[in-house]
Amino acid sequence: MDTPSSDIILKIKQGDKKAFESLFKEYYARLCEYSCLLTKDKDISCEIVQDFFARLWENRETLTIAMTKPYMFKAIHNNTIKYLGKQRKLDSLTDGFEYGYDMPYDFELTEQLEKSLNELPPRCKEIFILSRIEKLRHQEIADKLGISPRTVEVQIRNANQILKEKLKEFIPLLFFYFLTKGF
Repeated sequence: MDTPSSDIILKIKQGDKKAFESLFKEYYARLCEYSCLLTKDKDISCEIVQDFFARLWENRETLTIAMTKPYMFKAIHNNTIKYLGKQRKLDSLTDGFEYGYDMPYDFELTEQLEKSLNELPPRCKEIFILSRIEKLRHQEIADKLGISPRTVEVQIRNANQILKEKLKEFIPLLFFYFLTKGF
């Protein structure tokens, strides 16, 4: 199957799980490889593709017969770019958080950051510090702690989200700091 036939799309639209499995088996690996060209991370890419197929199944009643191979690759491209954009946004809030940087009013921010870090679940905090302060790569952290790189990525994402929420009142100050420092 090079491009999904209108027959397969119609069957999926009607809830045929075997037709969906056939489509999944035919395209999953190729879509993961394509996404990985952008993310450089196989686990993340496969998660993006799995999310795509999950949404495809959830929204099967609204599928159009014109769904084609280029459509699926374009959707994966867009989803990957969206993921990378979100990840950069989250990372930018916490990159460079090291103790002892100098900025106006940094005492209150440093105090709040330390407090927020200490409120993270212990494993999440440990992984976050290894990543952001000790500057270890995901694989290095995974090897050091005996966990999967995917677990490391999830824990860092969780820490970023928690810190983003806890430090939201400092975001303008952080923006100004990074702007003046040329980041």
